[in-house]
Formats: sequence, C-alpha cells, structure tokens
Amino acid sequence: MKSSIFDEGYYRRYYGERHSRVTSQKEIHRLGNFVCSYLKYLKMPVVRVLDVGCGMGYWQAVIERHFPRAEYTGVEFSSYLCDKKGWIQGSVVSFRSEEAFDLVICQGVLQYLTNGDATKAIANLGRLSRGALYLEALTENDWKTVCDQETTDGNTYLRTGDWYHQRLRKSFIPVGGGVFISRQADVPLYEMEMLPDES
Repeated sequence: MKSSIFDEGYYRRYYGERHSRVTSQKEIHRLGNFVCSYLKYLKMPVVRVLDVGCGMGYWQAVIERHFPRAEYTGVEFSSYLCDKKGWIQGSVVSFRSEEAFDLVICQGVLQYLTNGDATKAIANLGRLSRGALYLEALTENDWKTVCDQETTDGNTYLRTGDWYHQRLRKSFIPVGGGVFISRQADVPLYEMEMLPDES
C-alpha cells in the first residue's frame, strides 16, 4: 500500500466535500455511541484506546466523551495526515505496542491491503487488543448491495465477509455490530450475545 494514495486529494474527496464524503464526524459519533455504550453494558474497562488507520481522528472526540480518562492513540499510514494532525505514522500490519489496548478501532483499513498483508494485520490486531475490537472492512457483498458507490472508494481488495471472520476467529468472538471481543478478555458473554461459530 502506497502512502501517496492517501494524499490531500483523497481526504478532500472522501472526507471534506459534502457531495462525495464517505462519512462525517456526526455519523462517527452515532456509530461510536453504539460501540462505547455496548462496552459499558458489558462492563469492560476502557483505559487505553488504539485507533489504527485513524484518518481524520473522528473517533477521538467520541472516546473523550464516553471514556474521558482513557488514553487515545492515533496511528495513521498517510504521511500527509500525520504531518497535518500529528498522528503516529504506522501500519496496522506492523504497529507494535508494549502494552495491549482495551479498545482497538480499525475502520475502513483492511480492504486496502493485499490478502497476505490483511492476514498479518488481523493477527496483529489480535496481539494489540486485550479487550474489544471495532472492525469495519468493505466486502464484496457490501460493494454490490449496500454501499453508495459514488461516495465509497472501490479501488480496494474486495473479499467475502467469511474470509475476514475465518481469520478473526482465532483471537476474537464476534458479538455483532462490528464489535469483536478478545478471547483474552475476562468478559462473561451469554450465548445469544455471540454470533454462531460457523467453522
């Protein structure tokens, strides 16, 4: 993946211009309210948060509102945004931390990686998370049936949802809504809260 892809023009088109933007701060607040409220319901402590592929940093304000004492770490591949926003430059494939995170956010990143790198990235997400993962990745079915192709970047590697779930299963338990609970987490989950294991 070339960082030059994620230049000023990319962010102006998909995040700046109203007619072509894929999301907004308001939409991320709505999504974040759901994710954070669900973690509160599960009584999961959130002290360290990693937003890998943080982009414009929309999640930072959400985390500050829901978990005001949490430490937010933004990691971004784009050198343009790192210079502009002050994020740590890095990749979901190779970013390392001595201490794991209570919540890892990885939104709209994995579809830009080859199969090999996406597999490595998912394994790395398993190492980085000791609590919950919020994951959003564009799939073949999403592209064909759900997303707005006018505002969604289709220049990606489109895979099936099953492809992702097979690789996530080793480290995470899917609980719906893009939320995955680390198998390391000491969280009691009722059977009907978890998605069925179709392995």
